[in-house]
Parts: sequence; structure tokens; C-alpha cells
Amino acid sequence: MQIESFPVQPVVLGNFILGTDALDAPINTGTLQTLIQSYLYRQYSDDDDLQAFVNSFNALAQGYLDWFTATPLGVYTSASINGPLLDWVGEGVYGIPRPVLSTLATHSYGSYNTVSYNSLPYNARLRKNSGTAQEASDDIYKRVLTWHLYLGDGRQMSLQWLRRRVARFLFGANGTDIPVDYLSRVSLTQTPLGNTGGFPTAPYNTQAYNSRTKRVGFAARSITITVPLSQVAQNFQTLLNEGYLALPFQVHFRVVLQS
Repeated sequence: MQIESFPVQPVVLGNFILGTDALDAPINTGTLQTLIQSYLYRQYSDDDDLQAFVNSFNALAQGYLDWFTATPLGVYTSASINGPLLDWVGEGVYGIPRPVLSTLATHSYGSYNTVSYNSLPYNARLRKNSGTAQEASDDIYKRVLTWHLYLGDGRQMSLQWLRRRVARFLFGANGTDIPVDYLSRVSLTQTPLGNTGGFPTAPYNTQAYNSRTKRVGFAARSITITVPLSQVAQNFQTLLNEGYLALPFQVHFRVVLQS
């Protein structure tokens, strides 16, 4: 069974081909709401069992159509996109898998002088894991998707660009956009460069005598992000440290949670 929806009715197309003015003709550009129902051939129309089967088939097909109409797969912020369906949309449509919030740390013991004497078998190695790991919730996953997919700020990195992205992640529930009022809650600080060369700013014998050097190394590429303490902010800090949020790799970012 083939279902077709014409944005322009065939009669209108025929009039346009024949030279008739079709500009005032109604054009249907909406979503298909009711499908073209299946039906029995006339010779079987008096069979109650077959008619019940066709009615059930039409009701089932209409249910599928209603679901697809109410569930726009590309709009992941919709409340109807959740759970495994959100995973399918995020990874299948946009190529972004659900992140894992991990605080795991692995410690290896066995090398010389790493454990107390006679506490580990000779020539053996021991690995210990500490911390937790869990998949991000639907809410956090949608915020991560918005972090990567929202293009309203442009593609050029700046402090204002970063402030908007961080505020949208922290305060935009389920990846939705936010008013500009929330931007003031995010503080960005760039480490002051300063100068070296004056007494006693530089260690002895590390700089030419009577010279001054501006610090343009690591300090020039460090930005501190200060945000209010919350569960979402803690998740944001974890995701940024784990590399789940795309940011310029030339800059070192540090998140400070302020209570």
C-alpha cells in the first residue's frame, strides 16, 4: 500500500500546465494527518471477518502515522524523544553517543618502590580502580547534543561565545535555549599574563640580565569558568574534563564550582 501526499493538488497542476492562473489555488503544505485507508474488494465486503481485519489494519496504521506526526525525530528536545529512542536519534542521526559520567581512577602497583615490602607477591602487578561510572541521563545527554549542534552563536570562539554555551548547558533544561538573563551567572576569567624580569619575579639564571619577558605561554591560553554549584554544574565539570564537550584544544579550560 503506497501513501502519497501532494503539496499541490493534481487539478491545480493541470490548470497551471494549461496556462490557467494557479496562484490563488489552495496549497496544502501541512503534515499528513489521516492515511489513505485500505478497503475490501466489493465481492468480499459482506464478509464480517475480513472487514474486521481491514478495520484493525487501518487503526494500526493510523496509530503509526499519529506517532510519527507527534514525534519529530530530528527535534531531540521533544519530551517524546527519550530513552533508547534518544540514543538512536543522538548517535544514529547526529553521530553523538550518550556520554558516560566517570570519576574512575586506575592505580597500578608492582613497580619498584610502589608498595610496602612483602605486601605483594614477587614479580606480580596489581591494579585498583576507584570511583564510579554511569551513563548520563536524558536531560544531560540533550544538553550535550545542544552544545555540539547549536549554531546560533556562530563558529568563532570568543569569551561571549563560550559564556553563552556554558549558560545554555547549565540552565537550558533538556537542551532548550535560554534567555540572555542567565548569562550573568557564568563568570569567565583569563589568567593575567604579567611580566617577568623585575626583582624577584624570575628564578636566578633563568632569564637574561636586565631584560623583561611577557608570559605568553600556558597562562595566555588558560580560561577559568566559574559557575554556581549544582548537580548539572558538577556533570558539566566532569564532561569538560573528560573531553565530551568540544572546545578549542589550544586553550586550557578549568571549571570552578562556586557555592
